[in-house]
Amino acid sequence: METFDSRLEEFLATTEIMEVVSRESASYATYFDSRKYLEAFYGAHLQTQEVAKEIKFVLSFLSKAFASGCIQGDNLIEIAAGPTIWHILSACENFKNIYLTDYSQNNLNEIELWLNEDKNAFDWSSYIKQACELEGGRSTPEEKAEKIREKASFLKCDVTQANPLHPLSLPQADCVIIASCLICVASTLEEFTAYLKNTVSLLKPGGYLVMTEYLRASKYIVGDKIFSVLSVEENVIKKAMADCGCVVEESQIFTICKSYGEVFDSEDVFCVKAKKM
Repeated sequence: METFDSRLEEFLATTEIMEVVSRESASYATYFDSRKYLEAFYGAHLQTQEVAKEIKFVLSFLSKAFASGCIQGDNLIEIAAGPTIWHILSACENFKNIYLTDYSQNNLNEIELWLNEDKNAFDWSSYIKQACELEGGRSTPEEKAEKIREKASFLKCDVTQANPLHPLSLPQADCVIIASCLICVASTLEEFTAYLKNTVSLLKPGGYLVMTEYLRASKYIVGDKIFSVLSVEENVIKKAMADCGCVVEESQIFTICKSYGEVFDSEDVFCVKAKKM
């Protein structure tokens, strides 16, 4: 039976020479090219202005979760946002303060460009438009973008630390979003659960954890660098959430339509909403 390690080895044997980057934080910060990542994973549909189907699925899940009325409050933290802002597009309606965090300064620099309306910022307009449509047009894309810029700030984070925001200490948040992060950092299922516990420590009791993660993946490619990831299943994520004191209230899976070709080999994207007890 083919394993994900063997699949990665087979890919490496049949492709041009590429460098496999260690999961260590320092290696990621050194070799991860934020702009190439954005272009590879979010810029493929610029000609048609169409958002990929799996992205629409995640945006729809997030829109419904934050429209439910049960996830709201003063503070929202997105852990390991990468160089993106799209996971908070619906959440921005429900919170006074939004903290976008990441380990990589280059990723935070990309966020800062967009927040400052810099001419070199990545264009998220098609994603914002999609979110507004999912919300029934209660705000225009321009209004939503302005709302995010008013509420959002950015911070460094490291999920391997007991306090991922160290040396800062924020009040526990009403909601924490973590998207496609833990499989990129953890080497084992034990580490996956430990890093999730670190993340959940930022959440107040009664608050909500909203998580999206890719299932059964082995790698993703940015430029000429290969980043290996931890293969996980839906039941593994749910068990880790239970071990962290969170009760799953809703979850959905969407089968990926090979939109990313060879640059990413996940089979499904998994979205889940859980309440911290």
